Amino acid sequence: MKELSYRPDAVARSLRCRETRTIGMFVPSLEIPFYAWIAGSIESAAHAAGYNVILCTSGWSLQRELSAIDDLLARRVDGMVCISLEVRAEHIRPVLKRGTPVVWFERTMPRIDLDAVFVDNAKGGYDATRHLIELGHRRVGCITGLANSQLSDDRVAGYRAALADAGIGFDPRLLQRGDYMPPSGWRGAEALLAQPDPPTAIFAFNDLMAMGALQALSRLGRRIPDDVAVIGFDGVALAEFTCPPLSTIEQPIPAMATSAIQLLLDRIDGAVPPHGRNVVVEPRLIERASTVGYEVPKRRQDLAGARNAV
Repeated sequence: MKELSYRPDAVARSLRCRETRTIGMFVPSLEIPFYAWIAGSIESAAHAAGYNVILCTSGWSLQRELSAIDDLLARRVDGMVCISLEVRAEHIRPVLKRGTPVVWFERTMPRIDLDAVFVDNAKGGYDATRHLIELGHRRVGCITGLANSQLSDDRVAGYRAALADAGIGFDPRLLQRGDYMPPSGWRGAEALLAQPDPPTAIFAFNDLMAMGALQALSRLGRRIPDDVAVIGFDGVALAEFTCPPLSTIEQPIPAMATSAIQLLLDRIDGAVPPHGRNVVVEPRLIERASTVGYEVPKRRQDLAGARNAV
């Protein structure tokens, strides 16, 4: 085999064994760091399990998502990991009837019994808001996600629960709709700061919108976090390198990817009950200078060093 440079025919093997050792995946866009992070983590988890990944991007288009599903089925993938804002239950049921396992990632699919891996968004919204309240903020603005999004609604629910627990009334004027891109974070921050009684803190529902808010506040001459504190959501690597570094609610994407691949492999092996399974993971608060300033982390490091010395 070595002398003849022989390579096994993967297509022939797939026809004989009825498996391709490939997993299909589609995401809205790789231009958003969060989705690139997910795609890379899924690929790493799949590779560790002996599978390759065919990646498709939908460009936020339902038609492209449906085309991606058809293409992946034509390639006889053994299963799919999907992130979609548009695909509905009626689009996925024919895939499941074919016997192709599907795992939904980062959100759930209403009206269908499907395996899913997602973060506890209500807890993330609660933790972000509670963090700001504990720093003394009483008016906390939100730059939310898209309309009719359960993900965004859950984060709003967490936000409202944290306000209620602190005895702070909910003010709908403090909610500004965003689209998860930086310009909407910029616009949302400007709209919040233009109010007669503006917030002293902003919770953006993803890191990119939080970065847009940071830029808007800088242009408006606001000091961060002295005048306005800002926290994001997702925990992308770029958040550590903003000015100032961005506090965020981190989603443990590598661990979520490992769980998604394991759910898929369980389905491929046929060793699980027919009903869908939900893996809900805990988010993690990361405090940085956009909320606590530069002195607080340094003081905590000094205290930790003193404890270690003792």
